[in-house]
This record gives sequence, C-alpha cells and structure tokens, in this order.
Amino acid sequence: AKQRLPVICFISSGGMQTKEGAAALFTMAAINDRITRFIRDNDLPIIMFGFGHCTGGAQASFVTHPLVQTYYLSGARMPFAGQAVVERNLPYQCLLSNYLSLNEGSMAGLVKHPFSEDHDVELRKIDPTIPVPSETVEQVVDRVLSGVLEAERPMVELNIPKEEELIRPVKRVLIHARGCTAVKLVSRAKALGHEVVLIQSDPDMESVPAEMVSDDPKHSLVCIGGNTSDESYLNARSVISIADAERVDSLHPGIGFLSEDPNFADLVRKHGVNFIGPSVMSMETMGNKSNAINTTMSIDVPVVPGSHGIVDSSEKAAEISEQIGYPVLLKAVHGGGGKGIQVVQKPEQLHQLFHQVTTEAKAAFGNGDLYIEKFVTNLRHIEAQLLRDMHGNTRVIGIRDCSVQRNNQKLMEESGSTMLPEKWRQKVLSYAEKIADAVNYTGAGTVEFIYDVPSDAIYFMEMNTRLQVEHPVTEVVTGVDIVEKQFQIASGESIEKMKFQGKGYGLEVRVNAEKAVLDADGSVSFVPTPGEITKCVLPEEDHIQLISMAGDGKVVSPFYDSLIIQIICYGKNRNDAISKMAEYLDRVVINGICTNITLIKSILRDDVFLGGEYDTGYLPAYLDRIDAEELIKEIEEASGSVGTGLSIEMLKIDDSEELKVLSPSTGVFYRTPSPSEPEYVNVGDVVGTDDVLCQLEAMKMFAPVNLNTFSGDDGELYAGDGRYEITRINIATGQQVNEGDLLFVIKPVVDRAGESA
Repeated sequence: AKQRLPVICFISSGGMQTKEGAAALFTMAAINDRITRFIRDNDLPIIMFGFGHCTGGAQASFVTHPLVQTYYLSGARMPFAGQAVVERNLPYQCLLSNYLSLNEGSMAGLVKHPFSEDHDVELRKIDPTIPVPSETVEQVVDRVLSGVLEAERPMVELNIPKEEELIRPVKRVLIHARGCTAVKLVSRAKALGHEVVLIQSDPDMESVPAEMVSDDPKHSLVCIGGNTSDESYLNARSVISIADAERVDSLHPGIGFLSEDPNFADLVRKHGVNFIGPSVMSMETMGNKSNAINTTMSIDVPVVPGSHGIVDSSEKAAEISEQIGYPVLLKAVHGGGGKGIQVVQKPEQLHQLFHQVTTEAKAAFGNGDLYIEKFVTNLRHIEAQLLRDMHGNTRVIGIRDCSVQRNNQKLMEESGSTMLPEKWRQKVLSYAEKIADAVNYTGAGTVEFIYDVPSDAIYFMEMNTRLQVEHPVTEVVTGVDIVEKQFQIASGESIEKMKFQGKGYGLEVRVNAEKAVLDADGSVSFVPTPGEITKCVLPEEDHIQLISMAGDGKVVSPFYDSLIIQIICYGKNRNDAISKMAEYLDRVVINGICTNITLIKSILRDDVFLGGEYDTGYLPAYLDRIDAEELIKEIEEASGSVGTGLSIEMLKIDDSEELKVLSPSTGVFYRTPSPSEPEYVNVGDVVGTDDVLCQLEAMKMFAPVNLNTFSGDDGELYAGDGRYEITRINIATGQQVNEGDLLFVIKPVVDRAGESA
C-alpha cells in the first residue's frame, strides 16, 4: 500500500482436494474484512485470478467479494456447490468459466490459459460458439499497474458465424426427417452427389430411408434415440450434437418437427452449420401468425377479417367476434397440422372454447396465444409455391388446390383449381411474390390462401417457411426439382435463369395407415392402424411417382403420423390424371394394416369430385352420404385381415376359467388417463364390458379399450351382461404393444347360483 501497488494473487481450491471445515469458514470472515478495509482505506484494487477447479465452498469468498476484481482462466470449472454435487446436475454451460463470463457481473474478465497456447483452439473444436478471452494474464496485470482497471476491448470474443458466412456448396448434409419426407430428401441428396447423415429414432432404425443410407460407407445412419417425437426428432440439442460429431456443413430440417422453429435454425447456424431454409428473421415474421398478418396487411395483401393480433382474454375475443360476426375461428398463433384451431358457432360457446384452445395450444406448442378470424364457411384452400434466392430473385412457380381434406388435414392435392378464377390465380401468384420480397425470404416456401367462393374474394391465410408434403404436385407440371433448388439456393446459387412451365396436370393422394369406424352417433371417423405390412405391391408406371416408406415386412410405428405413401400422378388434364390415378390404385396392394386407399378410390369416382364444384366441406359431406358400413368392410377386406378374427376358444387359458384380453391394435399402452390420475383398473377389480381397462395411443390419438372393443367372427367375445375380475396386468404404462399381445388376464365372476354375475 505504501508503494501504491495493487494486490494481485492467484487462487485455486487445488482441484477441490483441500480440507476446509469450520476453521476455514471462521477465518474467511476475517480475511473478507481485511479485503474491505484494504480497498476502502487505500483506494487500491485487489485482482484475483481463479484457475483449476475454482472457488468451492468457503474459498469462494475470496473471489466473489464484491470489491475484488475477479478474472478466471479460460477453461476453469467453477462448481460453487462442490464438484461432486454440481456436475451430476448441471451442464458445462453452468460450470465452465467461458460460458459464465457472459453473465453480467459474474467476473471482471476472462483470460487466456497461461500454460496452454492451443487451449482455446481445442475448446472451439468441442463447441464452435464457446466464448474465448482476448487478454492474457500479463496484459491484465500491465493494464492494472498502469491504472486502467477495465479493458477497453471486449471481455470475450464470440465465434458466432453470420448467416451469410455459412453460404457454401453443400457437401455433407444432415437430414432431419423421417418417413416419406426422409425418403425424398435422401434420394435427391444422393442423386446430387451429397454425403448424407440421416438421423432416425429407435423405431425408425429399420425404415426404408434408413436402408437407403446403409449401403454406402460415405453416408451415415445415426440413431438419435427415443420413441416419441419429444424424445427424438424434437430433441434439438441431440440433433446439434450429431451435426457437430458428424462434421456436416449443412442441415435440411425436413417437414414438421423443428423445421419452422426459428430458435432451432438459429442454433444450427451458431454451430457453424448451414440451415437449408430461410433466415431467422423471415421465420420469426411469417411463422408467428399474428406477425404474418400484420406484415401482409402492410403490403396491401388482403387478410380474413379478424383480430389481426393476439387476443389476451375471452372478453376481448367476444367483443371482436360481435364486430366481425359469427361463426368465428379461434387459432393458435403457433398452431399447425390441424391442431390449435376451433370453430365457434355462437356467442355462448366462446368463453369455454377460448380457454380450451388456449390450454391445448400451450400443451401442444408451448404457447397459448390465440387470434380470431371470421370463419369462412364456403371456401377453397389454395396455395402458391415459391422459390427465392439470396440475390433477390423470386419465382412463384405454381398454385395447388388442397380442398379435399378432413379435420384440416389434406388428403389430396392438385396442381390447379376447378373453381379459382384466372384473375384470382394471377393475384395469388403476385401476392406470394410480394410477401416473399417483403420478408427477404430465401429458399422454398408456400403461401396459403382462402378463396371465399360466395364472396369471390381471396384472403391470405398463412405462410409455411419450409418444404410442403405436397410439393411434388408442382414439380411434375413445372419441371422444377424443388428439393434440388433448396440445395442450390443454400449454396448461394442464383435462380435468375431458372426456367419452368405449366404443362399438364398433377394430382397427389396421401395413403395413410388408418381404418374407418362408426362413432356412437353413426358418423364415420378414422383411427390409426400401425403395425406390420405383410404384403406391399406398388407397380412402377411412367406417369406415377412414388414416395413410399412402405414395404414387405416394414413396421408402421405408433409414435408418429399415419402417412406411409405419397402417390403423384401426371396427366394431360385433370380428368386424365384422375383416371390414371384411379386405375393405378386398383393395382396397389397393402396387406397387414388398413389404409385409406379404398376411400381415395371411391372419391376419385365420385360425381361431385369429378365435377369440381365443391369446397373444403366436401369430404365430411361425402362420408355422410355414402354407405359407411360398406366402406368399413371394403377397407378391412383390402387389408387382407377378413377371416382372421378372434374366437372365444383362442382366448381361453388351458385348465383354467381365465380368459386372455389381447391388444386390438398396435400402440402405446397407458393404464391411466393422465399421470396424475388413478389407474383405470388394478388386479382384483371387477369390471363390466363397458368399463375402460386402458388406453392405446397410436399416432397421437388415444383410444379407450374395454371388453366391448372386441368381437370375433361369430359376434361378441365377452358376454355383454357379464362381470369379470382382473387377475393379471401384463403390460406397463408407456410400453409399446403389437396387435395380439397379451394385455390382461380376467376370469368371469360367478354368483352364488352358479351363473356369471
């Protein structure tokens, strides 16, 4: 102090090996008091450099004293609660000095490791985005001795690449997709000469796309683990870890899952990987439906009358609904795929449905924000396919009509519309171009519109900032390979000279693993039918394009959506395409599971569909006017499962009165309606045939199972008036079961008269 020099010292807890105890704790108070007095009385700084496994327990008070100028060596671990405790519970982002340096007030600075010149280089090999220091210990000491306590340059240097710095030719690409989407992307990437890294979940490791990359050592198949989407394809950190480990230069986000998540796109780019898609800004603007509506309104693109922003209460929702008139549509800001959407027909329904949709949206998308639109009751679903490069060239290459849909999920898509006037077709194309230019979009995107038939008006609906399932419909009539263009645009190439045409007619149908059932009110609904495909015949035809995850012996998982085949047909005109598609489907055979092919074939021969005069209510209306029982029978016959039903003799257990209860389908078994609720049944319970025993989840749909669920070739299997005791539960909650697996063992309860109770 007499020489007016600061106190400079280095501290480590010796790899957490020092003994502290009560004595150490008591001495800390005295030392801290001395620190305070030295700085206060002499107006001189104390500089502490922490290294090794730093600042555990009592020794933390040296460097966490508020008056001490604290610096940490790059790579120092800082387990304040003790190494053995913290490292098991916290990631390195919470332990390593480099990450903690980003927290304001945590330290005065980060310094280079004095004994390892390539220390930061090695750290960046593990995490390219890790903060690294710009100063050495010596530089800090020199600066402090010269009287400058704070550095003029940044405390740390962040190695976060800008989006434009990642633009380069695609060489090795990670494909984040499954099912039909993965089949298409892997096929095109291989054809373009790119090395492919495909990630698949546990159930998908023997899928068709998995086989496509297993036959060539330059491609890689990596298991991301898990069964459900949350455990696998939605696990962004695992995806990033695989991208880093496989040293890919690009990532294609596929369709669904994380493909429209701007946070994921940002994370990918921060790790030095080119995200094959639009900028984060574009995704944030158009992915948030409220922002998208405001953007389109600002450039004079018409939108459906509504709130034009987030509605934060049911009272405000009621006020807006009265202004625009019922019926109205409640829509989740982050919704999609038919989820987070609800029609409100009258005012008395609004408050309940508002809170219901808010809750559902928060559970499904992590955000419960809603907005309101006028519900257009007679509409066609029109969309425009666009491509835009990084040089500002926008090309809107065609429209699609997706009006044949059920529960807001598309079943068929066409390359033209039978009811959209030419003036509005041109407007749709120009509106899509204006929107893409307004948000400086890059890559492939789709702008969706509502054509209000009675009002003869077009309204913007939403923009999908990704590839669409139905993109092949546009490819077959324009000659543009949309996936190839995605790769080229991501590589920085221009589409200024891209040529496209509008020749002929394209039609796509989606083959889903599902069967028709009759609801209690007599209406037809469809339930998923996962399971093993025992026979698959998909003939090759010049005018037919197939994107298929089906094949002999392939298993359709219960964990994901039900789409198994996309069939795209090219014809000279609409009638020709429909005729060729119907004839082709007559030659397709899928056995082992039920599919909707029978339904599609009947639609293709329906006079209303052939006439083209219909709206998005066509399919529900069609199901109401056909013979539902005949449709159900034909679907089961097409699956090859007729005559393979159960009999009571098959359920009897030898030398016992007990009976088996077998799984009616493939799915995930649940004993409770939710984790917080009690089990449906336990061993020893007595149940009737109407009592729910469990639930089976397949493709995000839950089906309750009771004894009335089962019927054999000769009628009911369990007497409708019978009572049965549960003697065994064979499956644990969350376990996957296949059709025919043993779920329960039961026995009839006999009353004192010797008859079943």
